[in-house]
Amino acid sequence: MAWRFTAGYLVFGAVVVYLLFQFWLAHHGLRIAHGFIPEYWGRYFLVVGITEEFVFRGYFLNVLLKKTSLTTANVLQAIAFASLHIPRYLTTVPAMSLTSWIGNLISVFALGLLFGWLYACSHSLWPGIVTHMTWDILVTLFA
Repeated sequence: MAWRFTAGYLVFGAVVVYLLFQFWLAHHGLRIAHGFIPEYWGRYFLVVGITEEFVFRGYFLNVLLKKTSLTTANVLQAIAFASLHIPRYLTTVPAMSLTSWIGNLISVFALGLLFGWLYACSHSLWPGIVTHMTWDILVTLFA
């Protein structure tokens, strides 16, 4: 595992600080979301974070890297990653506004780029898995 990947630790710390600051600003403090269900941690955060990283960075990015440059491969896998989330946004109840929908897609695309970069720099899925799971947990916990 790439535990000596300093940039990965910096990115992880920046993601955590960014999310906590955003939630603090939005809610004037850190409050656990009403809809948060602790039992979902294992089911969604562990399974989803690990599965998506294996599929998009472990498989898809590696296939693309054999055929194209890192930049192109990373952008294509990030587009695919964001596209995977479209059905979730379309079925959200209550319905999301168009600006929220587009904002979420842009955020997920940027996260896909970030996770791809973490994988490319570290040659390990672990930095992306840990950052991905942390993002999902914090968003669900405080959103």
